[in-house]
Amino acid sequence: MGCSLSKRGTRFFRPAIRRAVLAIGALLAAFPSWAETAPAPVARSFFRLPAAFDGRVLMLEAMELRPRLAGPFPLALIAHGTPGTEEKRKQYKVETFTPQALEFARRGFVAIVFLRRGYGTSDGRYAESNGACGRMNYADAGVESARDLAAAIQALADRPYIDHRRILVVGQSAGGFAALALAQNPPPGVVGAVNFAGGRGHFPERNAVCEPEKLVAATGQFARGARLPTLWIYAENDRSFGPTLAREMLQAYLAGGGRAELVMAPPFGDDGHYLFALGLAQWRPPVDEFLRRLGLPTLLPQPRAVPPPEIRGRAEEAFRKYAESLLPNKAFAASLRGAYAWKAGAASIEAARVDALGLCQQRGAACSIVHEVADFQDE
Repeated sequence: MGCSLSKRGTRFFRPAIRRAVLAIGALLAAFPSWAETAPAPVARSFFRLPAAFDGRVLMLEAMELRPRLAGPFPLALIAHGTPGTEEKRKQYKVETFTPQALEFARRGFVAIVFLRRGYGTSDGRYAESNGACGRMNYADAGVESARDLAAAIQALADRPYIDHRRILVVGQSAGGFAALALAQNPPPGVVGAVNFAGGRGHFPERNAVCEPEKLVAATGQFARGARLPTLWIYAENDRSFGPTLAREMLQAYLAGGGRAELVMAPPFGDDGHYLFALGLAQWRPPVDEFLRRLGLPTLLPQPRAVPPPEIRGRAEEAFRKYAESLLPNKAFAASLRGAYAWKAGAASIEAARVDALGLCQQRGAACSIVHEVADFQDE
């Protein structure tokens, strides 16, 4: 059955319709098209790094994040830890460390993560074994890991966009221990090292470090002749290398003549050993202070993400969590009907958009991207 309106009825509804159309138009204007987003300020690329060992060139799996500018930029070389088995070593992937590398690329570094010999798809055999419990040789293991760091720095010598006079070495767990070993005899251009929860020899099944006194002694050995400034960051609830052991290692390093500053962070999550991986906001301030003293770039103030005025209630709280997330490549979707969803930590901004829109539309609404942050783009 059809329906008609009188002229009087038409005049009655016309102002209301006009107001509704204007309101919808204003709201849609607040939900801009994601196609207008500027290119990501950081480029990510994957490559094979040709590193020389005893006259042989081995190809090491590597990832680079660098600013989309001319440079040259200081280099931040990031060294990973080590699991207990060969199977787990082979599962390592450089892209796992994208958020940490991005932290340094945001500051104006070329950040490079590479996998040492015997990890992931890198060539060569695993060469940094501690030995069996009861016969631990931490010093040799650390020195062998440091060989990979030195070889990687040498392999990067021909990159014109790297300032080879300003190199920072950053290591976590066994990588932090390797950074301390490298600091004893660093390649030219290395100006400092950051040791996140550095150590070796923790056995999860024992929930203890095997022969910790040997780990302390090896740390003191690395300090002999070392003049490189080092920053040590550990957490009070580190289940691998707790605060007592960390302080014993520090005292041995200082007694041996090394230069070190310890930051003992408050408990982080269930295990503070993962502070480097997951606690970016917690380690930003001490790292920036250390970089400032070295004359290296620090993080510039980040613009605050402001939600569109139409977002209210639960969506507003969700947007706050989205804004606080330090994971890269994130997008927030919302609809006129109050639906919302967000995605962070995507491989690309395009993937973040698709995921956020998909999650939002699962609630039966027509959604648009209302905010996004494109941190890096693959080349």
